[in-house]
Parts: sequence; structure tokens; C-alpha cells
Amino acid sequence: MDQALYDHLGGRDAITAVVGGLYSRLLDDEEIAPAFAGIDMTRLRHHMTLFLSAALGSEAVYAGRDMATAHAGLQITDEMFDRTVAHLVAVLESVHVAPELIAQVLATIAPLRSEIVHGAAV
Repeated sequence: MDQALYDHLGGRDAITAVVGGLYSRLLDDEEIAPAFAGIDMTRLRHHMTLFLSAALGSEAVYAGRDMATAHAGLQITDEMFDRTVAHLVAVLESVHVAPELIAQVLATIAPLRSEIVHGAAV
């Protein structure tokens, strides 16, 4: 992927703001917040910023764990994944990202579902 999507979204400052907004929403979500119990959120925000930056076309290098390893044991369900995506869309909309760019972001992260979802709905 070229750097166009990352640049169109506003670069590092914009991605950092989106990640901050996303985690604020996730930590306020009663269904998702328990997955973050005991997690160093400062470190996680940093990793997510690097991950998204790299995934969206920047020259940033993400050197964290792969998605399957990072989410193993967290019992992430399809519903939790979908709620997280909805929160991401809401954050992107709140900073006035164009719908076509939001669609590109979602197309980039959608293939990760199988690596992140490890839990069954209860």
C-alpha cells in the first residue's frame, strides 16, 4: 500500500488522536472494557499507533507481537470485534474522515478478524 491513506488521514498526529479516542470509547464499553483489565494502556496505545500507522501505509515499523498471539486468551468474540469496529468508525467520523477513507481503513483491518477473535459468544 502506498502512503496515501496514512497521509489522507492526517499522519501520525491524527492516528495518535484516533487511537486515543478509540481506547477511550473501548474502556467505556461494558462489553469490551474487561478485556483490558491489567493491561498497560500507555504501552498498548503506543503499539496500536505504530500498528495502524504501518498498516495504513506509513513508513513506521510495527515490531509488536502478531495479532493472533497478542489476542490469544482474551476471549474476543465476533460481537466484541464488531463493537470495536463501530467505535473506530465513530471516532473517525468525529474527526471528519471522509466515508471513502473510512471504508479503506475498514478494508485494511477486516482481514484481521480471524487472528483477533478467539472467543465464543455466551
